[in-house]
Amino acid sequence: MSEVTDILSALRTGRLSLEQAAERMRRVDWRHPRPAPGLGPRDPEPTVPNSFEEVVLAYSRHELTDAQYAVLLDAATGGDRDGAGGAGG
Repeated sequence: MSEVTDILSALRTGRLSLEQAAERMRRVDWRHPRPAPGLGPRDPEPTVPNSFEEVVLAYSRHELTDAQYAVLLDAATGGDRDGAGGAGG
């Protein structure tokens, strides 16, 4: 399991608040997916551990709400819209 999947799991189970998850996302050493060698055009690309792709996949599986996804996206990209201070938007 990667650090990102650990954070997402902790958020889903309530071990981390959204604000805590966002703070941890800010500190992730993000990896960038690269095309896998030897795959055919119809072969699925493997998920790269500790890439934001893990967050996108969790969102597509409806494991994150729109609001949670937006906060985690901002945290991962250095944005400052997480709402932790009550300043929404």
